[in-house]
Amino acid sequence: MMTLAAALLLAMVPQDEARLKEAWPKLVDAWKAVDAYKPSPEAGALDDEFIKVAAKLNGAFEAAGLFATEGEYLPRAVKAIIKIKGRSLVPGVQGKYAGQILIRRMRVGAGGAFEATVEDDPLSALVASLKKLQALKQEGLDDEENVQDELVTARKSLKALGITADETPPGLRRRALHLVKAIAFGEAYPDPPKATEEQAKEYRAWITELGNESIETREKATKELLRAGETTLPFVRDALKSPDAEIATRARQLLGVGHAPWTKVKPPDGDMTWTIDLPVAVPAAPAPAPAPQKEEKPK
Repeated sequence: MMTLAAALLLAMVPQDEARLKEAWPKLVDAWKAVDAYKPSPEAGALDDEFIKVAAKLNGAFEAAGLFATEGEYLPRAVKAIIKIKGRSLVPGVQGKYAGQILIRRMRVGAGGAFEATVEDDPLSALVASLKKLQALKQEGLDDEENVQDELVTARKSLKALGITADETPPGLRRRALHLVKAIAFGEAYPDPPKATEEQAKEYRAWITELGNESIETREKATKELLRAGETTLPFVRDALKSPDAEIATRARQLLGVGHAPWTKVKPPDGDMTWTIDLPVAVPAAPAPAPAPQKEEKPK
């Protein structure tokens, strides 16, 4: 049993991507366990399998440092998506997209299969789009024209779930999508793309300029690092250790420390009833049976 002091110490350690990478196999295993869990009506709400899955989630979060109250955006985004997935373990639990799938509308896809809309079941819509993107890649059909619609759906889903927001830096949005895809499909930890020597030199120069006396220079360097995207992340992470307070503060900003759009997502309005619109013919009501004729008595 973890002591209170140890728990408090753990909560004070900021969440960072290094710990996320180290604990990745446990996080993937926990996601799979949630996916595979089927409640047993005979065993009640807290059966043995439920407790095992809950223990896996707890152990994975602890290993990744995800019980901390602050840290980089990316680990916290992974934590948020796993929590949304994990809520499906407990039917009837309250909260955004909690419990069983909350669907008010469905559409019919290819072959007559049902597909959840982003508006009503963003997690299922996200996973479905990621699967289509994966299939397109395997078939060599992942050109820009083919993947665009699915990328739009995936991005909308992440936004609907509160994992990303309009103000999330583009590089962090792309990185979050890669992380979510990897954890949903049980893939190895996706390292960010590596910078070339020329890029590395440029990034280090911009990071130095984050502490420049001129505010215009500092702002320009911040914008350049934001524009450069995922390849800058390892360099910005190193800048967190800078003795220059301005550089360290701007590095935190670039890593999305304090950025938590999932805390602003409101629960869906209305009840949780189904209304499924399907293009099927409704059989006509049978004609009423004729009224029985009265027998005439002989006179």
